[in-house]
Amino acid sequence: MKRLECKIQNYKWGKKGITGIVAQLSKQVIEEDESYAELWMGTHKNGPSKIENEQITLAEYFEKNPNVLGQYEKKGLNFLFKVLSVGTSLSVQSHPTKDQAIYLHSKDPKNYPDDNHKPEMAIAITDFELLCGFRKPEEILLNLLLNKEIIEIIGDKQITQSLMENDEQKCKDALKNIFTKIWFLSEDKIKDVLNKILSRIFLKEERTNIDDLIMRLNDQYPDDIGIIAPLFLNYFTLKPGEATFLGPNEPHAYLYGDCVECMALSDNTIRAGLTPKFKDIKTLCDNLTYKMSDPPIFLPKILSNGIVEYAPPVEEFAVHKLDDKVSILPSIPAASIMIIIRGEAILLLKNDKKEEIKEGNVLFIPQLFEGKIEEKSKDFLAFRAFTPF
Repeated sequence: MKRLECKIQNYKWGKKGITGIVAQLSKQVIEEDESYAELWMGTHKNGPSKIENEQITLAEYFEKNPNVLGQYEKKGLNFLFKVLSVGTSLSVQSHPTKDQAIYLHSKDPKNYPDDNHKPEMAIAITDFELLCGFRKPEEILLNLLLNKEIIEIIGDKQITQSLMENDEQKCKDALKNIFTKIWFLSEDKIKDVLNKILSRIFLKEERTNIDDLIMRLNDQYPDDIGIIAPLFLNYFTLKPGEATFLGPNEPHAYLYGDCVECMALSDNTIRAGLTPKFKDIKTLCDNLTYKMSDPPIFLPKILSNGIVEYAPPVEEFAVHKLDDKVSILPSIPAASIMIIIRGEAILLLKNDKKEEIKEGNVLFIPQLFEGKIEEKSKDFLAFRAFTPF
């Protein structure tokens, strides 16, 4: 077992100062006006973890000690593990398939730094607000009818009615047509539509939660077409321990809160709104699945007392959540990374050596590691990421 020093990313959307979990887990001196957005745990080149008190990265450690890895791991970790503290909205975005990632990386390595896909899962630590996946067709149609400026600017009322076709593919085609037309509006038309929508919301005596979100997004990213994303995407809040899984080409935007996130080893993001960064609207609109459904809540499985498993349908990663009821750290034939989010405990190793683990500690755990977790505080909470076996 090795303790890790991990990279903090100070993206502007992160929570400021000590208000977020990322800052609270950090060993750095926290600046009140700095944003602390993400804590990266793993071997990705944009934020590699290092072995504590040693001058080598985790990837270099693997080169010298290949026996710590499982047979499924292909000479390194297949996942990137993170903690996020979201203060203002992230971009409206999606992630490519493997084939799309190879193409995008070869064509534009600056904006698509990896040739790998990026399925990802978010598990809430605090209440975690997000937009994720397209709403059901009847909800989208109602939102469009309540915001007729959008229908007017599309210029084809028949398209909106096509959302209610019995044929699923025709519904998807209609949504793709509508969504693409809106996202490709000129700046002047975007401003005009937004001004009309915002003016109407401002005059309302009673606002809906969507109205309030649209106003908030306008404060954060004025004149950005992503402000109307809540009319199309499911808006919901994950409670602590709840999760969502995002496959390729599913639209989403994290809005506020703290979560643990695990994904395939990639930093590829296709952005189309709510961001000052590079936007690739055509790639996003061309490749979205346009699947319409209820909010995509991912249901975990209780493994044993104190351990809950989040195992999405991908080969790269799964996550265990451990609380104060856990007593045995499962021995698995895969390397893993574990972070202590809250509380403290004693990790009893096979040789009876004891290791104190507490909030902010990040541990690399080799394959087939055996240990017991004792003397847990009542608020003990940890997450462990690994490649399924």
